[in-house]
Formats: sequence, C-alpha cells, structure tokens
Amino acid sequence: MTKNSASLNRNLFISDNLNLLEQLDNESIDLICIDPPFAKNQTWVGTLRPPLSDEEREQELATLADWGIRDRAAAAREGIEWPDGENGAAKFQDIWRWEDDVHEEWLDRIKSEHKPLNRVIKTTRHTHGEDTAAYLTYMAIRLIEMHRVLKSTGSLYLHCDPTASHYLKTLMDGIFGRENFQNEIVWVLSPKSLGARRFPRGHDVILMYSKTDERVWNPQYLPHDSKYLKGFRHKDAHGRWMPDNLSGGRAGSESAYEAFRGQLPPEGRAWAPPVRSRFPESAASMLPDTYEDMSPLDKCYALDDAGLIYWSKSGRPSYKKYLSTLKGNPVTDTFGDITLLGPSSKERTGYPTQKPAALAERIIKASTNPGDIVLDCFAGCAYVPVAAERNGRQWIACDISPRALTVLRRQFVKFRYAINGERQGDDPALIADADVTVRSPKDLPQRTDKDPEPATRTKPLPPRKFKVPSSLIPEKEMLEFLLELSGYMAWCCGFANRMPDGRIVRTTNNFHLDHISPKSKEGTSNHITNRAPMCTSHNIRKSNRGVLLADYRQEIADAGEMLVNTTDELVDLSMAYDAALERHSVERAKRGV
Repeated sequence: MTKNSASLNRNLFISDNLNLLEQLDNESIDLICIDPPFAKNQTWVGTLRPPLSDEEREQELATLADWGIRDRAAAAREGIEWPDGENGAAKFQDIWRWEDDVHEEWLDRIKSEHKPLNRVIKTTRHTHGEDTAAYLTYMAIRLIEMHRVLKSTGSLYLHCDPTASHYLKTLMDGIFGRENFQNEIVWVLSPKSLGARRFPRGHDVILMYSKTDERVWNPQYLPHDSKYLKGFRHKDAHGRWMPDNLSGGRAGSESAYEAFRGQLPPEGRAWAPPVRSRFPESAASMLPDTYEDMSPLDKCYALDDAGLIYWSKSGRPSYKKYLSTLKGNPVTDTFGDITLLGPSSKERTGYPTQKPAALAERIIKASTNPGDIVLDCFAGCAYVPVAAERNGRQWIACDISPRALTVLRRQFVKFRYAINGERQGDDPALIADADVTVRSPKDLPQRTDKDPEPATRTKPLPPRKFKVPSSLIPEKEMLEFLLELSGYMAWCCGFANRMPDGRIVRTTNNFHLDHISPKSKEGTSNHITNRAPMCTSHNIRKSNRGVLLADYRQEIADAGEMLVNTTDELVDLSMAYDAALERHSVERAKRGV
C-alpha cells in the first residue's frame, strides 16, 4: 500500500488537526469517526479521574521539552494547547468569534473552490449570527480535507447534538453530496433533569456520510430478547429450534401451489421453503447439492427427507428454524442500547463530554473491515483509538492538547493494552502490545501523492484561540463605534432602527459590518478603517457584487432605494476613515502594541 496513512498506524499527533489532514494522502482513510465541538457557547471544565500524578505531569512536560516547547507561549507558536492544571484540570472553550477564529485563507479557499459552501456560511452569518458562521467555517475547511482523504469505500461519522446538527448537515450535504447522506443516527440519552418549559433533551445525533455508494457496510445486530428465545424449546442434533412458517406470499413456480404430502399451502399463499444458508452447516449438508435449483415443492420434500420439517398434530408442516443461524435483531438508526458512562464507570476519564468506547465499536464494525484505517482527529478522550485497537483496525489520532497522550495511556491500561511494550495487569492473554508513536506539530507526515499543497496556504496557520485578530477591536465594539459616527444610520442607504415617532433607536440590531473597499479592490481587509455598518439587504447584495461602497451608494440612489434625501446626508467616508484610524491608534496604545 503506497498511501502514507498505512505507515501511521498507532500514531497520535499533537497538532492542529487541519495541519495533519492536509498532509494525509488522497483516499488513504477507510473511516473517520469524530466528536468535534458542538458550538454550545460554553466552556467545558474537566478534571482527570484519578487526578494527574506527578509522574504523568513530568512525562507531559518532558515530551513537550523534547519538542522544544517549554512554556505556554512556545506551545501557542506551534499551534497546540499548553496542558493546564497540575491536577489534570482541562478547559475546552466551545465559544466561537468571527474575528478571533476565522482565517482569511480559509475563506479564500472556500470562496474559490466551494461556492455553495460559501453561500451557506454567508447566509448563516446574516441569519444566525457571526458566532455560528465562525464555527461552520472552522468545521467546513476541515470537512473538505476529510472528504479528500476518505477512500471511495469510506464513511464519515460526525457526532453532534441539536445545537449544531442541522447546520452541519447543510455543510456536509455541500461537501459530500446529498446523495451520500446515509443516516441521522439518534443516540438515546437518559435525561438528567426535567425541562422547566420544554421536553428534556434525550438524544445526540451522529451524521453518517459516505464518500460514494461503494461504501463498506457490515450490518449489525442486537441479541434477541429472552421472551423470543423461549420459543426455541425444541432441540435435536443440529441445535435448538422452533417451528416456522413454510409458506409465503409469493410463488416461484406453479408447484408452489400444489399439495405437499397431502397438504395445500394456506389460502392465498404458496410454499416458500428457506434457502440452504438458513440451516446450520450440519443440517445443510444433508440437503441435495441441487437444492437451490429445485422447485418450491421439491425443496419441501428434500427438507422433509433431511428431517428438517416439523409436522404439527393437525398435520400442518413447518420448517425447523435454528437459533444458531439467527444473527439477532438488526440495529436501526436509533441506538438505545448504548448508555452514557455512569459516574462509577471504570472507563470514565473525568472529562464531561466523553463518549463510551462501545459507541465507536459499533460504528467501526459497521463501516470497516479488519485491518482498515480509522481516523479520529478530535481524539481527546481516546474512545475511538481504543475501540479500533480492540477490533483489529489500524488507527490514527490527533488532538490539539498534549494531555491526549496521558488520557490514551490510561485508557489503554483500562482496556488491557500495553504502550511501548509495557504490559499492565495480571493476565497476559488479555493484553495486546500497542506501540503508540507520539508525534509533535513539526513531525507531520509528508504527502506522497501528486497533489500539490493547497494554493492558498503560504505559511503554517496558527490554530484557533491563538490567532492574531485581524483587528485589535472586537467586532461588536467596532460596529458600535462606527454607528456612532453616523448617528446610528447605515452607511449604505441611511437605514436606521426608528420608533413610530421617527426617533432613531441607538442599537446595533439589524446592522452588519462590511468592507468599504473589498479585498478584490485591494482593500485593507478587516481593519477598522475599511469597515462600514450596512443594512442587511444591501450588505448581502454588495458582498455578492464585490464593489466599492462609494460606487454602491450611487447605485442605491439611482435605484431609488436611498432612505435619506441625498447621499450627502450619509457619513463622510474620509472623515470616518480618520476617526477610525484615531480609534485604532488609541487601542494600540492601550494594549501596548
């Protein structure tokens, strides 16, 4: 196998996952199973259980030191998180801001290569807010890469909840194609409390997409319930069995309606004997080699001659259905049998968003075969690598925090695997060596296929939370300041939030920031001197056109859409530039930049 992913089995990368994804070969991964942020607008706090030991802390710091990372600033420069809290406390901020978390390079690529996605993000920005749009942009650029690295037989499972599931599905429809959407899996949860004014949430969502219709698929089954199993009260040399219907609603030939040892099929039905594979091997071997080619009636006689027909006291025939041939009840798109980890579960890491390994095991068994490669690029709780290891799959994991290595070590010990040959536990029969290779942000794999690096990437990007904002001034403050310059009127047409008596309401509602001069016209991007408060309608239309604000104002006036008498009543752009530049200088001085 020439794909570079084949040589990365049991590799844990401490890196921004986008950097790793960009270095994996085309079509080199069989399954991607991820539990990314949900855009909950919360900060999750978790503490390892049991607390981080001194030895584990020293191991984390020594690993980082070997990579030349000795403090938080150095970690930020490499695009990873510094492992906080000596007792294992960890914070994950699932809060998103357009100014802080969106890179211009991402937007440029989405605009040029994925126009439908760009429209989704722009629409979200105007209808649901910039925070949601920032989250979708973060996810979109990574999902694009995930689609690229999946094999044609591969699938992606994305775990989310109703906070983001509908937004993410729109993104994934655009990247994978609606025709490759396979399931919205409902993972049933036990509500923790009653809802005060609504039904309590009782499920998470797992979105399943395939790369093509050639996907690997292995149906999964649940055991039959005990009441059903009681029906197998008979037993013979081939195993436990129960009588089952020998007739069906469709006929294969005229003989299906003829009498079998004096008995006709029930009215409106025909003889429908089962195929050979429905019997245990010992019973199937007693049937003629030509069984599958026989007529329905002849099959009935062959089954009777082999002792596989049961005759009731009333003289009606049934075939013997053997328990050993039944796989169970097919697993549906509602997972109600896999429960959340309880407070006392040995599997728990202490992190509040941890998922059980059984959840990943079901996904892995359904969509891969032994030896296939599974990727988890949000691997903080290690449940996917553990599930892959237990089921004979290769795996690659990535997380932005070095603490992921500590968690992985702990989980492999719990599940009775050894790391680097160090066995844990007393029963070697239950332990498999799992030599995990930990790689630094500078030790990413190299692409071996012919595709060049993405054209928009000119240098490594810092990750979210460490990105230098494109403006020193948060967007909300910027919008407030610029509206003050115009008396809370839009700079495009004079729109304002007005009371019935005509008074202007001094609020930022219904305004959006756009560029005075777009990047295509060599504008200064998101700097405050190049931003303008716009009404929603004209903001969208101007963005689609990519025109200068001054020119667009005249178009609005010519179209009769101006809400003031003349364009002279709008804010003077030169004056606004000077005021914005002064505000920028004040902020620089305040922050010591």
